Amino acid sequence: MIYMDNAATSYPKPPCVSSAAVEAIQNAGNPGRGIHKLAAWSSLCIAQARIEIAELFNISDPIRVAFTMNATHSLNIAVNLCRGRIVTTSMEHNSVLRPIHRRGQYTIVKADADGHISPDKVIEAACNKNVGAVVMTHASNVTGEIYDIGKIGEFCNKKGILFIVDAAQSGGCVPIDVEKMHIDCLCFTGHKSLFGQQGTGGIYLNDNIKIKPLLVGGTGSMSHMLTMPQMMPDCFEAGTMNTHGICTLSEGIKYVKSIGIEQIHLQEKNLRDFFVKKLKEIRKITVYGRENVDYTGVISVSVEGKDPTEVGEFLAEHGICCRVGFHCAPLAHRTLGTQNEGTVRFSINHMNTEEEIDYVIEMLNKI
Repeated sequence: MIYMDNAATSYPKPPCVSSAAVEAIQNAGNPGRGIHKLAAWSSLCIAQARIEIAELFNISDPIRVAFTMNATHSLNIAVNLCRGRIVTTSMEHNSVLRPIHRRGQYTIVKADADGHISPDKVIEAACNKNVGAVVMTHASNVTGEIYDIGKIGEFCNKKGILFIVDAAQSGGCVPIDVEKMHIDCLCFTGHKSLFGQQGTGGIYLNDNIKIKPLLVGGTGSMSHMLTMPQMMPDCFEAGTMNTHGICTLSEGIKYVKSIGIEQIHLQEKNLRDFFVKKLKEIRKITVYGRENVDYTGVISVSVEGKDPTEVGEFLAEHGICCRVGFHCAPLAHRTLGTQNEGTVRFSINHMNTEEEIDYVIEMLNKI
């Protein structure tokens, strides 16, 4: 099997992640709900995971990190905190678009036909006096392009506009510094490039944002109150936490740190460049995205005369895992002109090889 669907979820997980899952099953109690050793073990693991995340994203205080189910959960929390009009882009995942659409009062900045988002376009839209927040992705899950969020964050910081970043596709494979990039709120998932289990994610908020819990319930703290705690991270961690998953996330982050995000990004970039060069030698294949910009390992293509589902089925029969369709990003496909059928998406990571890519190219030539 050749796995190229890492933008959906990473595979394989490092052995340390599997070991952490077993250890948690054998040792975990309910964190914050007791003083016995199993509850204490869980609380310690969760505290350590917050520290790992804070170090990875240059967050000064680990308490500013709350755990969630996934990036979608985090983004719903984040949008719930917004005031005024929201500025977003046409390259967003539905995890951004749907919460914003349900809330109302938003402006969508249209990307170029190749999926490129000019920071100046976003800044121009955010100059409207009614804008209270900019919500956007760090990297497209359709083209893989990495956007210049640092420039946008700097503008938002000067204007007092809330800057919310969807790091589902970049957390763990692209360097992120919330201080340098002026990110007020970072939403990330745990099961992609951070190599944790599915069902894990998190949200970072700086200390200037007014708290507004999305869910309310048990927290293990302030239990004598009928209102939800207004302090981080308790305000966003209603109910029993996914201790087992968070333990695997902690180990996944340690694995990423052991290699180095810069090294992971470089390896993925080199593999992607190798892949794209060979794809463009096949006359009937179109590769989407702009040249000479920074990318993650995501590549979207279409094959002339073939439905993406037909291509995906053929590749699956030959042991190749990829994704076909719209990738939960309908406006991105409208931008690229692929709104009728979507694309075939390959998403590689640093574990893939040139030999695997050569085999995929061979199969694409056959179809």
